[in-house]
Amino acid sequence: MDSLKSILKPHQIVPLVLYLSTVLTAFLYTTIGNPPDTYFASKRNIFNVFFVKVGWFWVTLVFFAHLYFVRSKRLQNTNTFIQGTLRYALMTFYWYAMTQSFFGPSIIDRVYVLSGGGCSPLTQDMTSTIKIASVFEQQACRRLGGSWVGGHDVSGHCLMLIHSSLFFWEELNWVFYTTQSFVSMKLNDIAKYYSTIAVIALGGLWWFMLFMTGTYFHGHFEIMSGTFFGLLGWAILYLGVFPKIPSIGLPAPSL
Repeated sequence: MDSLKSILKPHQIVPLVLYLSTVLTAFLYTTIGNPPDTYFASKRNIFNVFFVKVGWFWVTLVFFAHLYFVRSKRLQNTNTFIQGTLRYALMTFYWYAMTQSFFGPSIIDRVYVLSGGGCSPLTQDMTSTIKIASVFEQQACRRLGGSWVGGHDVSGHCLMLIHSSLFFWEELNWVFYTTQSFVSMKLNDIAKYYSTIAVIALGGLWWFMLFMTGTYFHGHFEIMSGTFFGLLGWAILYLGVFPKIPSIGLPAPSL
């Protein structure tokens, strides 16, 4: 723990321990706990369909509400707004490159193919087989009626949930250090208060869905790789890149 304290700040140690222990608990639960077949075992549960599946939309919505009302004080501090937007843009680029597209297939699709996976035809139709043989993206494979099989499937859900949650912990670090500012908001500025509550609520939902993902979806190694890549983007940007670029910087620990 002392070595962690020499590298990380308190608001960074807490989520790091939280998410790693959550994933580990999910591992142990699936291994020795025999989880029941609940509502959350279905990919069609309401939180997965309307929140996690379009997770970055919600991340964007609550982050910019907080950035506008709280951090930039309704754009009174335009520099803070610009810096926050730049941090968001780079965190978004990492998420997009990992899960959506990176000059072609996403990085997790590339990992899948490099680990021996690919798009396999479900019929014997020669035309479909030829088309599918040149597909290296999961979504394109499914659109063509193929089966995405054989490779290491990095958990994109796990990656997004951890990546965006760490983003929230960094941008709301002031709550961790100055709780009185948060408490006084309810009396002094209701818009600031509820824009902060929205981020905290989404972060809470993300934590719950991380546990559900680790319990019901993907194998252990897929969750581990999703966790690794979820932590990696935060480590590269908030521990490496942002502190070295003054025009971007890190969010202040107070308002």
